[in-house]
Amino acid sequence: MALRIGTYNTLTISKRTDFGVYLDADNLGEILLPKRYVPKGCDVGDSITVFLYLDSDDIPIATTEKPLVTLNESALLKVKDVNHYGAFLDWGLSKDLLVPFSEQQTPLQEGTSYVVYVYQDERTERLVGTTKLGKYLREESQSLQKTQTVDLLIYGRTDL
Repeated sequence: MALRIGTYNTLTISKRTDFGVYLDADNLGEILLPKRYVPKGCDVGDSITVFLYLDSDDIPIATTEKPLVTLNESALLKVKDVNHYGAFLDWGLSKDLLVPFSEQQTPLQEGTSYVVYVYQDERTERLVGTTKLGKYLREESQSLQKTQTVDLLIYGRTDL
């Protein structure tokens, strides 16, 4: 099965360096897990569960940090900064999540929290957020069963 950016994966440590370890990521090649995220006692041949994303140079990188939301999920996230690229939100990783202006339902304000959906941009392959949730949510689900327990995130009011 092909590994995907924006998801958790269990990978094997293939080599150790002064700045971290490299993980065998099948179709993505070897991916760096920086030293500060390597659990103590891990060595070549060990398996470790990591989250994969693209760094600021668009290179796949691994982390043991736990994002508040993963690919194709929604969460309530707080805006840390707004600049000429868009809004940058805290999603639990050292690299903030970008919500471009074109993906903002209404202009996002620094310090305010919004429900955001995370998707992978087809052109850049970067993980980005959107507050335009309508195109990603369905009114009906084939996978839900009657009386099934589910988690809900209410994000707005509509006329029924």
